Amino acid sequence: MVEAREHFDERRHAEWLAHRYPEFWQRFGGVPDFAGKRVIDFGCGRGGMVQRVMEAGASSALGIELDADYLAFANRKVAGQWDGRAEFVLGDIREMEVEPADIVVSSDTFEHVMSLPDTLAAVVNACKPGGELFIGFSPLWHSPFGHHRLIASKLPWAHLPNENFLARMKDDQGRSPDSIQQLGFNGATPADFRAALEGLPVEVISARRNLASSPLKQAALKAMLAAAVVPALEKFVTVGIYWHLRRLPV
Repeated sequence: MVEAREHFDERRHAEWLAHRYPEFWQRFGGVPDFAGKRVIDFGCGRGGMVQRVMEAGASSALGIELDADYLAFANRKVAGQWDGRAEFVLGDIREMEVEPADIVVSSDTFEHVMSLPDTLAAVVNACKPGGELFIGFSPLWHSPFGHHRLIASKLPWAHLPNENFLARMKDDQGRSPDSIQQLGFNGATPADFRAALEGLPVEVISARRNLASSPLKQAALKAMLAAAVVPALEKFVTVGIYWHLRRLPV
């Protein structure tokens, strides 16, 4: 069992390095210059981002994660390669005192964050004044496949309304979860994310939505986003959000 889990983690880590890392930065227009920079990765998973930024010349990197299994893998696979300059910490960033970073990154985490305003504020505070933040997350819950493949259906929005989706998520005893939050989804809308960002000491360099790596998918996502001009439809057609921010002095 342990060997099977290790093999699974190795495969997923390799896939992330090969595909998810370049896709993430493509959506921001390119990889920033990490040379000599301190980097924090919020929601670091198995440590792929930390590995890549250290390979790119970062002076140090800190990964923050709530999943103990992911963090155990990151410590085994990544942490020991850079003489203590790459670290991983298990815990809630709101309760941590961290050395501020030149660059803060977060990939596909904020759609799962429950205490959204407080956590986003803590992530911003983890960045030095003048430093940059790259925060990208997808798919949002109300978007066509926001269930993250927890159901096999290929029909868009098949997980909505929530009650129908939850009824399908039965455990071995036939019990269903009471909410999507119990399954790790915050259900936040684009308006919720904008509200959480409002008032924080950041300059918005860019705020992009519905980005994809293939031209065909990109065209489809952009076409769907046209419906976002109707406020009631925005949450259903916003698949991903990608913020490039600069931290301002308090």
